[in-house]
Amino acid sequence: MLFTHYSKTLLTNRALWGWGVLFMVFWLVIGGFVESTGLPKGDSAVALNYTASWYGIINLFTLSSLGVSIAFSLIYSTHSLAYAFRYTKLKPLSYLANIVASSLIVGVVLSVIMLLLTYAIFSYRFGASAAPVNPALAVPVAALAGVFMYALATMLVLIIINALGLKNQNFVSFIPLLLGYVFGFTQLFVALPNIVIYASPYTAIQDLLYHAYSGEPIPEVLSNPTGTTLSPTYLAVSLVAWTLILLLIDSAMLRRIKPKSVEEARQV
Repeated sequence: MLFTHYSKTLLTNRALWGWGVLFMVFWLVIGGFVESTGLPKGDSAVALNYTASWYGIINLFTLSSLGVSIAFSLIYSTHSLAYAFRYTKLKPLSYLANIVASSLIVGVVLSVIMLLLTYAIFSYRFGASAAPVNPALAVPVAALAGVFMYALATMLVLIIINALGLKNQNFVSFIPLLLGYVFGFTQLFVALPNIVIYASPYTAIQDLLYHAYSGEPIPEVLSNPTGTTLSPTYLAVSLVAWTLILLLIDSAMLRRIKPKSVEEARQV
């Protein structure tokens, strides 16, 4: 019941579709028709690598928007959750498992939609097929990324609920999306130290999605596919480790969740 309800809530969230899908179509158009003015038409190799770099960054933004939606959803349910954990059969681990499953499914749905949109827009722009080489790999990456975004958003929200107060929710709730823009655009054009790339779950998501789309080795700078390459294994391990650590933190913090009224978030 909880899994179905939460999945339906996320999939019908207008803000998520607006910022996570429709606004990302705007970025895809910018990438396809504005940023690519110096690239030739009809070259499949160029089209594929360029398209893969934009798929990685745009899908990262979409999944980061999912984190924002999750954050606001949890904020509005905090009061009922605190009492449900104490006076009903609902337990923090059960709640966590159901929401993780929902986030996984929604992450995959959004990523598949963005993959299809990316393929259509960039194939039209280049006049050549820009079809993904390994779309099946994008599915588990998107699923894990969806769980990571849930785990991160939940931790941030629980911090403001238990410690900082709901008046800080507007800024904290958007941290997943802000980090997505910072790391996404940075690695698209700037050579970050390898230790930063491997340590960041955001660059791991972006790079693994690029790898799934292009089927090529992952460059340090996604806009320069001829540079030094990265290990997809290390990136996957980093993303899995971050996700598990955050889920453990969420589990501990959910047990101590405090009842808060959403009226506390009102800005006076």
